[in-house]
Amino acid sequence: MNKMKILLMISLFYTFVYAESTTVKLSYENLNFDNSKKKDNGNRYGILLDYEDNNSLFQVAYNKTNTDTFKPPLIEDLHVNKYYLKYTHAMDDLQKLSLSYASIDDNLMKETDGGNIYGLGYSYGDFDLVQYLSDYKNFNVYQTDVTYTFITSLSMFKIKTSLIGKYIHLQDKESNDFSRNAKDDYFTGGLKVHTHYNHYHIGAGAFFGKRVFAVMQDGFRIQHHAMEFNETYMMILGKHFKSADVNLKYVYQNATEIPIENENVHVQNIILELAYHF
Repeated sequence: MNKMKILLMISLFYTFVYAESTTVKLSYENLNFDNSKKKDNGNRYGILLDYEDNNSLFQVAYNKTNTDTFKPPLIEDLHVNKYYLKYTHAMDDLQKLSLSYASIDDNLMKETDGGNIYGLGYSYGDFDLVQYLSDYKNFNVYQTDVTYTFITSLSMFKIKTSLIGKYIHLQDKESNDFSRNAKDDYFTGGLKVHTHYNHYHIGAGAFFGKRVFAVMQDGFRIQHHAMEFNETYMMILGKHFKSADVNLKYVYQNATEIPIENENVHVQNIILELAYHF
């Protein structure tokens, strides 16, 4: 059992023992790949635990993905386990620091199997800056995220808007066929909006500009396969109950499988989330 799994078990125990301010989120995700030469359909199961204590937020997550593949070129179906840890500390009313770590267990993609992803973030007011390092077997990925978030009022609605910029640099990409066809540098711009009405909430978002081997969702989604994403669109609809939230999400992405230069791959995700607060 590796160190990451031991840390995950300790964090799970700690969270449940001190559960005064804890959120448990369970998720199920259906993935569909159209025009891919490697993947067909898949399912992802996930759990995320949040524990907040005074000025500290501890987060631990795990997800497992099973994907049917085309054989050949692949020799078996794809099975991926990912483990996440994140700690955020509020220094005062304006400033926050965060540390994150993720680990990948992939039965097919040997170039990124065993990869370690480290994140260091700083927030000041409405601005967030995060630096990630994805440490893979033969190459590294450096990613810098800058986010500006603001709230506007429109009639009875308060709309939260986030403007996002992601810069990605690949180091030693020529060392292997897996990443060789990627570019050295990428920049992706993103926009997210979110609003509430009574106990309901709705949101939408989009990313434009190509990206590869990207860290998404505040460090809780790692795109570790050699797919160059070009466009991403997403929607979310949810309802808040007394101690729980139910969310339904839809994500559409257009991508290129860069090792074989297979373009115009369409990826659709439908996600159901249930969060319980106690």
